[in-house]
Amino acid sequence: MLVCAAALRLGVPVKWVEDRKEHLLAANHSRDQVYRLRAAVDSRGYILGLDAEFTTDQGAYVRTHGGTVTDLAAGLLPGPYVIPAYRVAGHIRLTNKTPSGTYRAPGRYESTFARERLVDRIAAELGLDPVEVRRVNLVPAEAMPFHRGLDTLGTHVVYDSGLYHDLLDRTLAHVGHAQARIDVAARRNAGEAVGLGLAFFVEKSGLGPKDLARIAIAPDGSVEIVTGVASIGQGVETVLAQIASETLGIAPERMRVIHGQTDRIEYGLGAFASRVTVMTGSAVKIASEDVLARARPAAAALLQADPAGLIFEKGSFVSASGASASLADVARHLGGPGLTGEGEFAADHMNYPYGIHVAQVRVDRETGGVTVERYVVACDVGRAVNPMLVEGQIVGACAQGIGGALLEEFVYDEGGQPLAASLADYLMPTCHEMPPVEAFVREDAPSPQNPLGVKGAGEGGITAVGAAIAAAIDDALQSPGLVTRLPVSPSRLHALVAGLR
Repeated sequence: MLVCAAALRLGVPVKWVEDRKEHLLAANHSRDQVYRLRAAVDSRGYILGLDAEFTTDQGAYVRTHGGTVTDLAAGLLPGPYVIPAYRVAGHIRLTNKTPSGTYRAPGRYESTFARERLVDRIAAELGLDPVEVRRVNLVPAEAMPFHRGLDTLGTHVVYDSGLYHDLLDRTLAHVGHAQARIDVAARRNAGEAVGLGLAFFVEKSGLGPKDLARIAIAPDGSVEIVTGVASIGQGVETVLAQIASETLGIAPERMRVIHGQTDRIEYGLGAFASRVTVMTGSAVKIASEDVLARARPAAAALLQADPAGLIFEKGSFVSASGASASLADVARHLGGPGLTGEGEFAADHMNYPYGIHVAQVRVDRETGGVTVERYVVACDVGRAVNPMLVEGQIVGACAQGIGGALLEEFVYDEGGQPLAASLADYLMPTCHEMPPVEAFVREDAPSPQNPLGVKGAGEGGITAVGAAIAAAIDDALQSPGLVTRLPVSPSRLHALVAGLR
């Protein structure tokens, strides 16, 4: 904003160049939370009650959406489990550090780690299989929509749809979990420190309150889609064009998606919080249907036919006699602005994608290094409009999650002086550290809350990474509950291993 204000004041172009050191020191930090959890459980590992208290280090002051991290963590801490009695207290503390903000899956990455570590601890204490403890606690399909009795981001937490038990079974089969456990045990018997870890997550997506879209079809048959959200590299243009194409019967290549022009559309909340496909995509779907509704009487006039008797297929209205009129024909017939439509989609509640992460890791006991040998993310997104883009979102998010689980940390000295001012200190995963991520995309539980049945896919790939890798490290070292802090850096893990000797 200051750059824009300076350009307006001076009447000349103004450019601001930020170097990496400034960015690492001054841009939002995140993830600094400490949890204390207590659970009452029965002999099956069923969680009767959960008492949670956690603290968020907010840094020197609250900026952007920093306070929402605590809100989201508290609201979604129970995750996919019933937990009939739940109490939570989230505390925000101001310190002399860089302010904290939102980072992909804010509050959920942290709370998922804490919750799934608790479930693994329950299984260990009772001598039960961690997978089966999860199974006995999952919200059943017949309980959907599941009212959690909590609010987050100003909306009630109501899980709209989900087949949690089914996804668990499908994921175990996809991974070959039973055989994988046998193979891992054999390698451990041969002296390797290899382990498997599994973690379940529930995400949120489709933050309202509403989005707007406009569509115009030109006489040459090209389509213009105007939206209030901006693309930040996640394929907004492709998805919105594909949604319109499915209804209008016009190839996506003939569509142009316009965004960032506030003089052409009144509002659009933005491309964040896994909301674009749900909110803006639904608005585009409604706008496309509005185009067809407006086109039908005009097409009937062109074809001299009864509007009710027209069939719409492959981009054209067809009469009982076989005569047809394309949407381009209708646009030419109408003249003026051509054939247009408008769609607004509003939502009172978010919807909730869910999934499972499975990690296989190898630990070097001498160095504390962790190699992720295999990583699988199963995620039910309701409906995958573009499966390739969904997989891309999952893989990219998983890479960020692996960084947070094993490497990335903003370290401060006792006086609050930041010590990670370059990429030599703030370590990030490269292709060397990344395993081939298997995205197991499911469409088993479409959302009833929007006309597309979709749920967001932008954050599920990161949410349970820390939890799954921690469980796998515990398994590799045969020490349940060993990892309680992220990242599991080599020095930190080396100290943990030394403590076991």
